[in-house]
Amino acid sequence: MKIPFTKCHANGNDFILILSEYFPEVDDKESIIQRLCNRHTGIGADGLFIISPSEKNDFSLDYYNSDGSWETFCANGSRCASLFMYQSRKVEQKMTFETGAGMYWSEIKSEGMVMMGMRTPEYKSKALNPEGCAGFFVNSGARHFVCESNNLDEEYVTNIGRRIRHHQIFQPKGINVNFYKLEDDGTIQIRTYEKGVEQMMLSCSSGSTAVVFHLSHSLGLSSPITTASPGGKLRFTFDKNWKDASCEGPAEILFSSEFSSFHSDYA
Repeated sequence: MKIPFTKCHANGNDFILILSEYFPEVDDKESIIQRLCNRHTGIGADGLFIISPSEKNDFSLDYYNSDGSWETFCANGSRCASLFMYQSRKVEQKMTFETGAGMYWSEIKSEGMVMMGMRTPEYKSKALNPEGCAGFFVNSGARHFVCESNNLDEEYVTNIGRRIRHHQIFQPKGINVNFYKLEDDGTIQIRTYEKGVEQMMLSCSSGSTAVVFHLSHSLGLSSPITTASPGGKLRFTFDKNWKDASCEGPAEILFSSEFSSFHSDYA
């Protein structure tokens, strides 16, 4: 079995892209995705996209975390998929696509920058205090808990983030956890613990969207806003009601190849 794939990243958040016609038709899709995303015995990635044709839009995206679990939406990866489809000459510079969270648009800018329209986030809770961290559950296409923190060290984010991610109030689906700190220059520092990957990420666009949405409502921060994570920066623009919002950030195609090292039971 040979699977053609493309490897890419957005601010260090890395992905495997596979066209649906090349993904094997097997019952145990989860195990194959785990193997492909494994950094020791596979290609290695935070997540994987299966790109399919769409009747109403330019294409459709199914996103899976590295543990094989399906997720509604991933903004960093969607920017990467948009760039891949554009460079493959399958779409024009501006495109629309379907995700598990609905339809989105994106536009390829210069020097590997991709702008993407963001749906209006929603508060899904009043103030919560899991593990002593005060914050809010915000759905920005994916499930995110946002909380302010002066401690953004990786050890703290990983340990507390994991406990919040598994907290009973977010079960059975769990939640992504975003710790943020507003800098004096207006930049928002963000660290994200992501479920399904189970570690701190270099970047998370949907999590950053949730944080920016929350701070625009709670503190009245106005557009545009820059967020910073270990992998790089994102720029958000939005109107007062978040009916017209976008996120702009980098995307890079790394290489394309074929993966063929599967056991015989997958053949």
